[in-house]
Amino acid sequence: MKLLSSSGSKIVLLVLISLLIFTGWQYGGELIYTKFLVGTTNVSLGIIKTDTHIEYEKKAGSDNKYQFKVNTVIDGRKGSYPQEVGGLLQPFVIILSWQIFIFFVINRKSAIISLVTNVAVFMLVQIIFLILLTGYYTSDIQQFIFSIMLDSFYIVALILIIKDNILYSVFRKRKLEDDNQAIQRL
Repeated sequence: MKLLSSSGSKIVLLVLISLLIFTGWQYGGELIYTKFLVGTTNVSLGIIKTDTHIEYEKKAGSDNKYQFKVNTVIDGRKGSYPQEVGGLLQPFVIILSWQIFIFFVINRKSAIISLVTNVAVFMLVQIIFLILLTGYYTSDIQQFIFSIMLDSFYIVALILIIKDNILYSVFRKRKLEDDNQAIQRL
Protein backbone atom coordinates (compact mmCIF):
# COMPACT_ATOMS: atom_id res chain seq x y z
CA MET A 1 0.00 0.00 0.00
CA LYS A 2 1.46 3.34 -1.04
CA LEU A 3 0.71 6.14 1.36
CA LEU A 4 2.16 8.99 -0.70
CA SER A 5 1.87 9.50 -4.41
CA SER A 6 3.00 13.07 -5.22
CA SER A 7 6.71 13.81 -5.52
CA GLY A 8 6.37 17.04 -3.53
CA SER A 9 4.92 15.32 -0.47
CA LYS A 10 7.57 12.58 -0.76
CA ILE A 11 10.37 15.14 -0.76
CA VAL A 12 8.93 16.96 2.26
CA LEU A 13 8.58 13.67 4.13
CA LEU A 14 12.14 12.63 3.25
CA VAL A 15 13.51 15.96 4.48
CA LEU A 16 11.55 15.72 7.75
CA ILE A 17 12.70 12.14 8.37
CA SER A 18 16.29 13.14 7.60
CA LEU A 19 16.13 16.03 10.08
CA LEU A 20 14.76 13.75 12.81
CA ILE A 21 17.37 11.06 12.16
CA PHE A 22 20.18 13.63 12.06
CA THR A 23 19.02 15.15 15.34
CA GLY A 24 18.97 11.70 16.95
CA TRP A 25 22.38 11.04 15.43
CA GLN A 26 23.81 14.16 17.07
CA TYR A 27 22.32 13.26 20.45
CA GLY A 28 23.82 9.80 20.83
CA GLY A 29 22.86 7.81 17.76
CA GLU A 30 26.35 8.12 16.29
CA LEU A 31 27.96 6.73 19.43
CA ILE A 32 25.56 3.77 19.59
CA TYR A 33 26.05 2.92 15.91
CA THR A 34 29.83 3.28 16.15
CA LYS A 35 30.03 1.02 19.21
CA PHE A 36 28.03 -1.61 17.30
CA LEU A 37 30.23 -1.21 14.22
CA VAL A 38 33.46 -1.39 16.24
CA GLY A 39 32.20 -4.41 18.20
CA THR A 40 31.28 -6.26 15.01
CA THR A 41 34.66 -5.40 13.49
CA ASN A 42 36.49 -6.59 16.61
CA VAL A 43 34.62 -9.91 16.49
CA SER A 44 35.68 -10.28 12.85
CA LEU A 45 39.26 -9.32 13.71
CA GLY A 46 39.25 -11.84 16.57
CA ILE A 47 38.76 -14.61 14.03
CA ILE A 48 41.82 -13.47 12.07
CA LYS A 49 44.15 -12.47 14.89
CA THR A 50 43.54 -12.01 18.61
CA ASP A 51 46.12 -9.31 19.30
CA THR A 52 44.50 -6.52 17.27
CA HIS A 53 41.38 -4.52 18.05
CA ILE A 54 39.84 -1.12 17.38
CA GLU A 55 38.51 1.37 19.90
CA TYR A 56 36.43 4.50 19.39
CA GLU A 57 37.52 7.31 21.69
CA LYS A 58 37.49 11.06 22.14
CA LYS A 59 40.42 12.90 20.66
CA ALA A 60 42.82 14.25 23.27
CA GLY A 61 42.15 17.93 23.92
CA SER A 62 38.80 17.93 22.14
CA ASP A 63 35.28 17.71 23.48
CA ASN A 64 33.34 16.79 20.36
CA LYS A 65 35.84 15.02 18.09
CA TYR A 66 36.31 11.27 18.07
CA GLN A 67 38.79 8.95 16.44
CA PHE A 68 39.44 5.28 15.98
CA LYS A 69 42.42 3.86 17.80
CA VAL A 70 43.97 0.68 16.44
CA ASN A 71 45.74 -1.46 19.05
CA THR A 72 47.95 -4.19 17.64
CA VAL A 73 51.17 -6.12 18.01
CA ILE A 74 53.82 -5.27 15.42
CA ASP A 75 57.03 -7.34 15.35
CA GLY A 76 56.33 -8.63 18.87
CA ARG A 77 55.78 -5.17 20.37
CA LYS A 78 52.45 -3.62 21.35
CA GLY A 79 51.56 -0.49 19.51
CA SER A 80 48.62 1.76 18.88
CA TYR A 81 47.88 4.48 16.41
CA PRO A 82 44.95 6.84 15.91
CA GLN A 83 42.88 7.01 12.73
CA GLU A 84 40.51 9.79 11.78
CA VAL A 85 36.82 8.98 11.46
CA GLY A 86 36.49 10.95 8.22
CA GLY A 87 33.37 10.28 6.17
CA LEU A 88 32.78 6.81 7.57
CA LEU A 89 29.84 7.30 9.92
CA GLN A 90 27.52 10.07 8.72
CA PRO A 91 26.52 8.38 5.44
CA PHE A 92 24.63 5.89 7.61
CA VAL A 93 22.24 8.77 8.43
CA ILE A 94 21.43 8.94 4.72
CA ILE A 95 20.81 5.19 4.52
CA LEU A 96 18.69 5.12 7.69
CA SER A 97 16.60 8.13 6.61
CA TRP A 98 16.02 6.58 3.21
CA GLN A 99 15.02 3.23 4.66
CA ILE A 100 12.45 4.77 7.00
CA PHE A 101 11.12 6.91 4.14
CA ILE A 102 10.76 3.82 1.92
CA PHE A 103 8.19 2.37 4.34
CA PHE A 104 5.87 5.29 3.49
CA VAL A 105 6.03 4.94 -0.29
CA ILE A 106 6.27 1.24 -1.17
CA ASN A 107 4.73 -1.93 0.18
CA ARG A 108 5.98 -3.33 3.45
CA LYS A 109 7.56 -6.52 2.05
CA SER A 110 9.64 -4.59 -0.49
CA ALA A 111 10.61 -2.02 2.16
CA ILE A 112 11.83 -4.77 4.51
CA ILE A 113 13.83 -6.42 1.73
CA SER A 114 15.37 -3.05 0.87
CA LEU A 115 16.16 -2.32 4.52
CA VAL A 116 17.89 -5.64 5.14
CA THR A 117 19.82 -5.53 1.87
CA ASN A 118 20.97 -1.91 2.07
CA VAL A 119 21.94 -1.93 5.74
CA ALA A 120 23.77 -5.27 5.38
CA VAL A 121 25.68 -4.12 2.30
CA PHE A 122 26.55 -0.76 3.82
CA MET A 123 27.70 -2.23 7.13
CA LEU A 124 29.71 -4.94 5.36
CA VAL A 125 31.56 -2.29 3.37
CA GLN A 126 32.24 -0.34 6.57
CA ILE A 127 33.48 -3.42 8.44
CA ILE A 128 35.80 -4.33 5.57
CA PHE A 129 37.11 -0.77 5.66
CA LEU A 130 37.74 -0.94 9.42
CA ILE A 131 39.56 -4.25 9.03
CA LEU A 132 41.73 -2.69 6.33
CA LEU A 133 42.25 0.28 8.67
CA THR A 134 44.15 -2.01 11.03
CA GLY A 135 46.76 -2.67 8.36
CA TYR A 136 45.69 -6.19 7.45
CA TYR A 137 46.24 -5.63 3.78
CA THR A 138 49.17 -7.68 2.56
CA SER A 139 49.03 -6.84 -1.11
CA ASP A 140 48.90 -3.79 -3.34
CA ILE A 141 45.33 -4.68 -4.32
CA GLN A 142 44.16 -4.58 -0.70
CA GLN A 143 45.93 -1.27 -0.15
CA PHE A 144 44.32 0.09 -3.32
CA ILE A 145 40.86 -1.01 -2.12
CA PHE A 146 41.49 0.73 1.21
CA SER A 147 42.51 3.95 -0.57
CA ILE A 148 39.41 3.87 -2.78
CA MET A 149 37.13 3.29 0.20
CA LEU A 150 38.68 6.07 2.28
CA ASP A 151 36.10 8.74 1.38
CA SER A 152 33.59 6.73 -0.66
CA PHE A 153 30.83 6.00 1.84
CA TYR A 154 28.61 8.84 0.63
CA ILE A 155 28.91 7.40 -2.88
CA VAL A 156 27.98 3.92 -1.62
CA ALA A 157 24.90 5.39 0.11
CA LEU A 158 23.92 7.22 -3.07
CA ILE A 159 24.30 4.05 -5.16
CA LEU A 160 22.03 2.13 -2.78
CA ILE A 161 19.39 4.88 -2.98
CA ILE A 162 19.57 4.98 -6.78
CA LYS A 163 19.22 1.18 -6.82
CA ASP A 164 16.03 1.43 -4.77
CA ASN A 165 14.63 4.17 -6.96
CA ILE A 166 15.21 2.04 -10.04
CA LEU A 167 13.75 -1.10 -8.47
CA TYR A 168 10.75 0.45 -6.76
CA SER A 169 10.03 3.63 -8.77
CA VAL A 170 10.01 5.85 -5.71
CA PHE A 171 10.42 9.22 -7.45
CA ARG A 172 9.52 8.35 -11.02
CA LYS A 173 6.22 7.49 -12.56
CA ARG A 174 5.53 3.91 -13.42
CA LYS A 175 4.62 3.59 -17.05
CA LEU A 176 2.64 0.38 -16.48
CA GLU A 177 0.43 2.05 -13.85
CA ASP A 178 -0.17 5.00 -16.15
CA ASP A 179 -1.13 2.67 -19.01
CA ASN A 180 -3.51 0.70 -16.77
CA GLN A 181 -5.19 3.90 -15.56
CA ALA A 182 -5.61 5.08 -19.16
CA ILE A 183 -7.20 1.76 -20.13
CA GLN A 184 -9.60 1.89 -17.19
CA ARG A 185 -10.75 5.38 -18.19
CA LEU A 186 -11.76 4.11 -21.63
